[in-house]
Amino acid sequence: MPTPGPATLGGLMAYSRDYLDERRRSQVKRRRVIAAAVATVVLCAAGAAVFVLNRQEQIHHVVIVRVARTPTASPVPAQHEYPAAQGAPAQKTIEAQLAATKAKHHASSHHAVDSGSGSLLTPDAASSLPAGVGVAVAALGSDATQTLGNQEAAHGWSTTKVPVLVSLLKARGSEGLTGAESTWAHAAITESDNQSILDLFGDLERLKGGLPGASQYMDTVLHLGGDTETTVAEGPPPAGAVTTFGQTEWNPLEAVKFYRALALGCLLHENQTQEVLGLMENIESSESWGLGSAGFSSVAFKGGWGPEGGGYLVRQSGIIDPGSPDGVAVAIVTRAPTFGAGTETLTRTAQWLASHLAPQSYSAPGACPTAE
Repeated sequence: MPTPGPATLGGLMAYSRDYLDERRRSQVKRRRVIAAAVATVVLCAAGAAVFVLNRQEQIHHVVIVRVARTPTASPVPAQHEYPAAQGAPAQKTIEAQLAATKAKHHASSHHAVDSGSGSLLTPDAASSLPAGVGVAVAALGSDATQTLGNQEAAHGWSTTKVPVLVSLLKARGSEGLTGAESTWAHAAITESDNQSILDLFGDLERLKGGLPGASQYMDTVLHLGGDTETTVAEGPPPAGAVTTFGQTEWNPLEAVKFYRALALGCLLHENQTQEVLGLMENIESSESWGLGSAGFSSVAFKGGWGPEGGGYLVRQSGIIDPGSPDGVAVAIVTRAPTFGAGTETLTRTAQWLASHLAPQSYSAPGACPTAE
């Protein structure tokens, strides 16, 4: 039934009750729809606000994580600073000691010096000595020594393997070497095997309480041999080297004192002395340049070499006629652009030595050095 509309009564609009009720219901519905729409808009806005705030919070945390960094606690080691071995002094300390040693020996470098009695080389020897070579000679039957050429201290490299072996034998006493140590000794001396000498030095370290103790014990052995100038290096080896002791600064005159004392039996018991000299008399052919190629009837020696200053330092120490009081200990050092050039120079020097050794005649071996 249609809702009655408005009627005109006396010029005024009149509405029925039903019409007014229907109109109120329509208005309520519109208000509810508007309220619902407003509520929806408000909720959407609130949700968007929450999303934006959360997003901002996440970004804020990311920024905090990236900004908050902890500085490195330990400084980066200075260039050329080698990591210190346990118990070893700092590299700067070692470098200062070696610099002082070099300066001291450089100040006393000389062309020709004789000590003791008698000349060990012919008068014309100095005129034909190969250039750039330092030589020291010591008689086994007297206290005579003679030097020619540059006597500046230089790294001992593998010639120091002999003092390592002698020191371990001395530390072992009457027990001698173990089976493994004898195998290592053979490889270390006859083949100049680095790992073998490291194994031997490791045993010396265990006997003497570590690197400082082993190095200082070697100092004592050198001292007993008459070398009171040399200090065995303890600093970590630089690139191209594998041993601490091989970096010992050893001039020819001090090195020849040690090898003379070894040949005379001043450092070890007789059987141990012969053990070491026997190894030095059987150097493999690939390393028999220098003293091993000069035609000596009997020679015990050890070579050493290493890269230095863009070239090579090459050296040898040994004993010519080690079983005779007329024999001599010798040390030769040179610097060359290549290893091959260095070995060739040492071979020429050994041949020069064979031509210029003055004849010696002694009835008995000389005396051992007296430790100061």
